[in-house]
Amino acid sequence: MKQAYLLVYDDEVGTRKEVRKFLDEQSGILHWRYDLPNTFYLISELSAQELYDIFQSFNEKHGSFIISEVGSNTQGWLPRRTWRLLNERMSEKRYVS
Repeated sequence: MKQAYLLVYDDEVGTRKEVRKFLDEQSGILHWRYDLPNTFYLISELSAQELYDIFQSFNEKHGSFIISEVGSNTQGWLPRRTWRLLNERMSEKRYVS
């Protein structure tokens, strides 16, 4: 089942462009989007642990990050397209702002 996750990372992990390139290469990440600094919204059928394992190979322990599932008890001020991605787990591949 597709789940929505937040990936939040510090500057030591890499630039947005570097992280985006890495995410594009991962077949287990079905969709992603960003509109906040150092944050990606991910859609995947993988668990948070599996996503951690994948991302850790990119990070190589150079910075801090968290991958957290987005549940139904979520609120915020985000673009409509982001809420659509998180709530509907879009069928399109890669969804960038």
